[in-house]
Amino acid sequence: MLETETVVSFDGERVLINGSATYPDTEVEGLLFNIRTVNATFDDTLGKVDWWDDDGTHSENAHAGYGLWKSPDSAFANTERFIDGLADFKAWGILAVNLCFQGGHPLNAKPWVAESKGSAGARPDGHRGFYHNSGFRADGSIDDDHAARIASVIEACDRLGMVAIVELFYFGQDPVFRDEEAVIRATENAVDFVCDRNYTNVILEIGNEIMQGHFHHDILKPGRVAELIRRAKEHARQAHGRDLLVSTSEAALLNVPSQWTYEQIDEVYEVSDCVLLHGGDDVDHGKVGDTSIVVDKIEYIRQRPWFKEKPRPIIFNESDGAQAFGAAVKRKVSFGLHSAEHFQTMFPPRWGVWENGVRWFLERVKLVTTKNDE
Repeated sequence: MLETETVVSFDGERVLINGSATYPDTEVEGLLFNIRTVNATFDDTLGKVDWWDDDGTHSENAHAGYGLWKSPDSAFANTERFIDGLADFKAWGILAVNLCFQGGHPLNAKPWVAESKGSAGARPDGHRGFYHNSGFRADGSIDDDHAARIASVIEACDRLGMVAIVELFYFGQDPVFRDEEAVIRATENAVDFVCDRNYTNVILEIGNEIMQGHFHHDILKPGRVAELIRRAKEHARQAHGRDLLVSTSEAALLNVPSQWTYEQIDEVYEVSDCVLLHGGDDVDHGKVGDTSIVVDKIEYIRQRPWFKEKPRPIIFNESDGAQAFGAAVKRKVSFGLHSAEHFQTMFPPRWGVWENGVRWFLERVKLVTTKNDE
């Protein structure tokens, strides 16, 4: 069992690492700046397409220079490159990364690929018709190779004093499960994965962007996902004698009633240890900064009776826009960057800190997390 060096916990709305609030003596004390890096453990085990290859025929992948994608060797090399860049992220003030047993949308920055268009939730098989990237098998058991990659990242974060927000399910890959019971088994197996290894720097996120129109299994939709949050927490206590921090992220949270109902918002987040939100500046609609959905969601959550009775961290772990960043920080809320065009979602990625379109985020994090006397 791992002798952990990093423990994440919550004190009201503040995030603590090893018992102390993050970023002490700064205006953002207690926040958790993070980046969406869910394809750090990516693998395409189907081998049907060559979108990930950089063999000289894919100019769009020239930033990577990694050659042909060969599973599983390329997957492990990708994870190692990500781990090599973790210290750079932390040096800029990033204290958490987002991982996922079922990845994210590696085609999100490839609009020239026909399959990248449209929602995975609208396809009966999600994305599994053209690539397979799941750490879970059809029966809910965990793939050993995928588990090894996720474990290596969590342990690297532990050594660096960083947090891993570990997502379980993604709507592009959830059709892998043969039935609802397999989803439940996968949840409990993931809890065992975290607890058996004594990981204490993990926040467990049941699903990425829970909404009515995304996932293919009813238990992964707003009306029932609270069941999995409760089950994960109870399984950790009953099988392992410990508490585990559990939540889920949302999409279209205030799109009522087509995606959520107000009752479902309350049920899901009242049983969650933190509130994981998505959204950013909607420049096309002029909804930026203080008029953005980021502010709407923060204000709505904070006025709920269950939140007033028991405050907990509000963490955006998928957001974008410099004005949204400022609006969140002003309200003492954690901001996590999603970038479809760069290393967070696009694939193949070039990990670490380099001159790209996300430097604005790193520079702002560095500025607000630097103590006034430095």
